[in-house]
Amino acid sequence: MARLTKPLSELKRLLNFCLRQEPGCQDCQLHALCVHRPDHTGCNWSAEVDFPERTEADAVRNLRQARRVVMLVRERYNVVAGA
Repeated sequence: MARLTKPLSELKRLLNFCLRQEPGCQDCQLHALCVHRPDHTGCNWSAEVDFPERTEADAVRNLRQARRVVMLVRERYNVVAGA
């Protein structure tokens, strides 16, 4: 499946929206979104998320769900070239 392309700012908004929809991830914050050359999957960006208001032990409980959301968005979208 070919990925759709989005401007970086729109992809950040989309990723934040998707995270907020995931149970347990409503307070998850996008820490960084990095654009790079396409990886082995063809995706040209990666993201780091965090739960800054939680203790480490509490954040770990929902980190798997947050990573799953990031992976689903990575499968569907790339950042517009040159963005």
